[in-house]
Amino acid sequence: MFNLAGPPMKQISPAFRRCVKTRHPLGKDLRLIRASWLASLPALLTIFGCFSYSQGGDDQRFHMERALARAQSAALDRHHSEAIKILKAALQQYPEGEALQLELGRLYLATGKDGQAQQLFSQILKKNPTNRDAELELARTLAYQQRYERSDQFYRQLLAQNSSDEAAAIGLTSNLIHQRKTNEAAEVADSALRYHPNSLRLLEFKDRIVSGRFGGDERSAPFGANVLSSSADYFNDSAGNHSWRATDGLELRVRPGLTTDLHLEQQFLHSLDDSREVVETFSQAVRWRPLERFAISAGGGAIHFDKGDVRAIYEATLTGQPASHLLLGAAFSRVPVVPDAEAAEHQLTAQGWEGFAVWTPAHWQLNLRATRRHYTDENVGEQEWIEALHHWTAPKVDYIAGCRFRRYTFRQDVAHGYFSPDNYRSYQAAFGASFHPGRRYRGEITTRIGAESIASGADFQAAWEITARNQLTAGHWELNLDYSRYHMAQVTGAFKANAARFEFAYRF
Repeated sequence: MFNLAGPPMKQISPAFRRCVKTRHPLGKDLRLIRASWLASLPALLTIFGCFSYSQGGDDQRFHMERALARAQSAALDRHHSEAIKILKAALQQYPEGEALQLELGRLYLATGKDGQAQQLFSQILKKNPTNRDAELELARTLAYQQRYERSDQFYRQLLAQNSSDEAAAIGLTSNLIHQRKTNEAAEVADSALRYHPNSLRLLEFKDRIVSGRFGGDERSAPFGANVLSSSADYFNDSAGNHSWRATDGLELRVRPGLTTDLHLEQQFLHSLDDSREVVETFSQAVRWRPLERFAISAGGGAIHFDKGDVRAIYEATLTGQPASHLLLGAAFSRVPVVPDAEAAEHQLTAQGWEGFAVWTPAHWQLNLRATRRHYTDENVGEQEWIEALHHWTAPKVDYIAGCRFRRYTFRQDVAHGYFSPDNYRSYQAAFGASFHPGRRYRGEITTRIGAESIASGADFQAAWEITARNQLTAGHWELNLDYSRYHMAQVTGAFKANAARFEFAYRF
């Protein structure tokens, strides 16, 4: 305890006590010193309190910054739930921490919790209306909810305060493109480019507007490359062939640029003339991207046939992107050939080369693929496949139209169950639409119709197919439901076929 009256007199020497009691000059000076110390005591206490508060504020800021850094590190590793827990715990201690609230709102937005994100950003702006980051994030949240007019108001308010605000200009331009207000979007982009002539995003938007592509920024996938999936496929045709296939897969990102993919597959095949065959396949592949435009993958596994025999399978692939819209690749592999029960009885594999290219100029996609493989029944097969598609983009529906050519040739027609006439050709036109009314659902329907010839010298006859795909997303979960209907002529007599696919995937 402090004795504000000074030290006890009994602890002071008699000589010192006499000086104080008398009017000795030294005693007068000592009395003045004591009075001055007592008068300055409140100021000293104030200074001490401010110093203590400053130390406390520094500690608080240190702990908040440490929690923020830990959360951001977890988010970079795609551990969003862990990052959210860290921020929530920090906000219980420091409920007024705007930086913590802002980062938590961003994580909510990244994981699809738009309502919670919007609430946090609004709370920040209610306490601090000048918080630019919160205003930007709220505008972005509203844009993801397709509430473009309200989002535009926030972006315009920010640009009114600072006409060189690049982030606000990018957000507003994106919104206007989504709303198909291309002239206004071009004006906003041109105005912002005066301040930021090297802005890649603004230049990209200008290119989109000029080329007629109306899609603005889309929400990036919130989850990492890790995917756990399980799927079931069913196929039947009018020749009596039935096939069930169950597949389990696990794709993991070992580190940036390096992923591994594991697949376990089991097929149940039967037909009117063949007994049931069960074929099991195990494979694992590793993909490495040492450069931004170059990737290599390699893997292998085994296929186990119903009779107990095991065959090795493998694949190695190189892909490169020599230009911004061009992808080239080549692969060497040994693959199983088990389209039906009859083919499974012959325990077939095929080994050979494959080359492919994808070119995607504005509004177009051109796919080319060619393969040459040697089959274990001494047959040799070649395939050529060319497809050209044109895209039209609208706010909630995209349209495609194009054509496809396919040719399969085999050295001999061994009739082992796989498709092996000596020369098969097909020409088909394609029409389709892709629907994306909201963030949780995407649908696609594609129809192809044309003509085919099933052997050298054979007449062309009608062939068509229709495919419907549906994708539902809920948080980390993804559900895919696909259906296909084929009408084509084959030497097996399979004129009609149905295929369905059901898949669950969990992204983490």
